[in-house]
Amino acid sequence: MPKQRLEQKTKFNLNPQQIKFLSLLQIPITDLDNHIKKEIEENPVIEEEESEYVDSNSDFYYSKSNKNNQALGYQIEDKKTSLSDYLHSQLVDLNVPKKIYNLISYLINSLDKNGYLDRDLQSISNDLLINNNMKINEEEINVALNCLKEMEPCGVGSHNLQECLITQLKKKHPKNIVALKVITDHYSSFTNKNFRLICEKLNISQKKLKAIYAVIETLQPVPSFGFDNNNSFNEYITPDFKVTIKNNSFELSTTKTRTKEINVSSYYKSLLQNTKDTETKDFLKVKIEHALWFKNALVERELTLKKVVSAIINFQEKYFFSGSEEDLTPMTLKDIAKIVKLDISTISRVSNSKFIETFFGTFKIKELFSEAYRKDNGETVSNKAIKKHLYEIIENEDKNKPYTDEELCKILGENEYHIARRTVSKYRSSLKILNANKRKKL
Repeated sequence: MPKQRLEQKTKFNLNPQQIKFLSLLQIPITDLDNHIKKEIEENPVIEEEESEYVDSNSDFYYSKSNKNNQALGYQIEDKKTSLSDYLHSQLVDLNVPKKIYNLISYLINSLDKNGYLDRDLQSISNDLLINNNMKINEEEINVALNCLKEMEPCGVGSHNLQECLITQLKKKHPKNIVALKVITDHYSSFTNKNFRLICEKLNISQKKLKAIYAVIETLQPVPSFGFDNNNSFNEYITPDFKVTIKNNSFELSTTKTRTKEINVSSYYKSLLQNTKDTETKDFLKVKIEHALWFKNALVERELTLKKVVSAIINFQEKYFFSGSEEDLTPMTLKDIAKIVKLDISTISRVSNSKFIETFFGTFKIKELFSEAYRKDNGETVSNKAIKKHLYEIIENEDKNKPYTDEELCKILGENEYHIARRTVSKYRSSLKILNANKRKKL
């Protein structure tokens, strides 16, 4: 007979509205407007006020690539020519049979976002037969592909980076036979920067090899660079919050992108009171209750966001005054959850996809969270301080003999940052820094 025992378990259940509110809390300012529009479309009792206002904090755009940028006001989209349009415009001048013309057009439409054709001729031939009922052999596709490769930008239609570089060298530096040999016959050694082996195989000096690298570095590895591919190289963001310093204290404001407030329609409220139809009454009651909840939820969302972000700013007071990562205090989600008396998951939702604007840059709030590290002298620092120190070491290293992760580990240890080699490797990768072999220069 199985034994019976009494167990007590704590279970946290969320009702549907709480789940919706948590989802609303997670939405960044850039997506909030679309979410509100969707609610208005789905719920006829929600209406927008006719009176408009202009918020001074609305629509700021910042480039991620520049931490010291200034507000640019309304971002005006710069209409650029796409690579596809540019290549199709060159088709007009080609004197080729219609069949080849159509094939080139098909190949243009098959290029990836970098301008490469990363498919083999057999798969293209099969697709044309299945999808377009066109029986085309590989030789005909090859003719069309060669025509495409003659177009500008140079290197378009290549299967990979190696072929792209070879095409450009042949066209732009036809007399540099050694550079062509490096890419054609010693590409693996070239990418791994195995200078000694290349010099031995080609019987050239390091000085000659350095000149070859200088030539290759002038080539364009991405044929689509500079064209509009719906993936802009300069990415713009809208900060959810702005923190300013006035009279030695912080002022926090939220960005607003909407110029109208939402309300519950007085017409439908009146209809609910006066209608005798039970079905209509039930329908309106549900819609009005949800509309009231949604309006209050938006207010609660802003109050919760401000509460959490204010706690983060106060926790990182020294950092927000200086802007120096050395002043960043180790901080976890649990630390802020204790201060504001909210669940850790709520803090995570607030910080994960929200941006904050400061006098020293605009960045994600989650970047302010970091693990603590205790030095030999007992001082507690953020692991971001270690990353900053690691970055500075690599920045100032001798590029002829860059430090290995093991050597970086020892150097950090001399500064009382005793971390494992695998941790150094992890931090280096998070900083998007290549390994020692790939950082090597002639």
